[in-house]
Amino acid sequence: MKNKILITITTLNGSKQYTITQLLKKFLIFFAVFTIALVIFTFFFIKYLNSVIESKNQALISTNKEMQLIIKQKQQLEHKITKLENNITALEKTISKKEQILAEVNDRVADIERIIQFAPPKDMHINQRLNLAKLNLLDKKFILHNIPNGSPVPYIGISSRFGWRIHPILHKREFHTGLDMRAKFNTPVRATADGIVEFAHYHKRSGYGNLLIIDHNFGFKTMFGHLHKIVVKQGDFIKKGQIIAYSGNTGLSSGPHLHYEIRYLGMVLDPMVFVKWNLQNYNSIFKKERKIKWQSLIKAIQWQKQLIQQH
Repeated sequence: MKNKILITITTLNGSKQYTITQLLKKFLIFFAVFTIALVIFTFFFIKYLNSVIESKNQALISTNKEMQLIIKQKQQLEHKITKLENNITALEKTISKKEQILAEVNDRVADIERIIQFAPPKDMHINQRLNLAKLNLLDKKFILHNIPNGSPVPYIGISSRFGWRIHPILHKREFHTGLDMRAKFNTPVRATADGIVEFAHYHKRSGYGNLLIIDHNFGFKTMFGHLHKIVVKQGDFIKKGQIIAYSGNTGLSSGPHLHYEIRYLGMVLDPMVFVKWNLQNYNSIFKKERKIKWQSLIKAIQWQKQLIQQH
C-alpha cells in the first residue's frame, strides 16, 4: 500500500474505500463516455443545424426567386402603365384634334346652311344637319347646272341692258333682247348651264354675226352673239363652265363685246337676273323673274334628279 492514497467514503449503506488510481480510471471512463456522447450529440446537432440552414437557404432562394419574379412583374406592370399613359396622351391629342375638326365641320356646315338658306332645328345632330345640308346643296347644284346662271365672261360691266333702247348703229328705238357684256377681243366665253349645241354658225339676218345657241333642259336656251370664234359644233353636249367660244366684233356691232340672251319657252328673259344668280342668293330669282312657274319647274327638276339617282 506504499505510495498509494486511500480514500474512504462513508454512506448510509456503509463505507467504501477507493484509491486515487481507481478514481482516476473511473473519471477517465466517465470523461471518455461523456466526450463520445458529446461528440455524437454535437455531430447530430451540427447535422440538424445544417439541415435547418439548408432549409433556410432553400427558403431564402425561393424567396429571392419570388422577389425577382415580383420585381420583374412590377417592371412589366410599370412598362404597361407607361404604355397606357402614352396611349391616353395620344388619345387625348386625337380627341382634341377630332373636337377641333368637329368644330371646323360644324362651322363649315353652318356656312353651307347659310349659303343655301337652310335653317335646321337647334337640337339636330351634326350628322343629320350635314346630310340635310348635302341633300339641299345637291338639289340646288343640280338645278344650277341645268338652268343658266352666272356670267359667261368675267364680269367687267354692261354696255347695253335688256329692254328698250336706241340702237347704237341703226339709231332707232328697238327692244334689246339680251345684255351687251363688256369683254375684250378674244375673251373666253363659257357655258352657263349643261346643254346641247343647237346652232353654231354665222347668222346674217339677225346681225349677231357668229352666233351660238345652246339648248338647255326644261325649255331654256342661251344665245351668244358677235363671237370671234366658236369652238363647239352643232350637236355637241356642253357642260356648265366649258369654254364654247371667244368674244369678238362680228355682225352688226360697234366694238368687241358679248351679246348674251336667255330664253324660256320662246320668251325672252332679262339675263342680268340669271347672271347674278348663285348659291348665295339662290332664292332671289324666284321673286325677280315672275314669267316662270318656278314651283312646278323645281318639282320637275327634282323628279328628274330622283330618276337619275335610281338608275
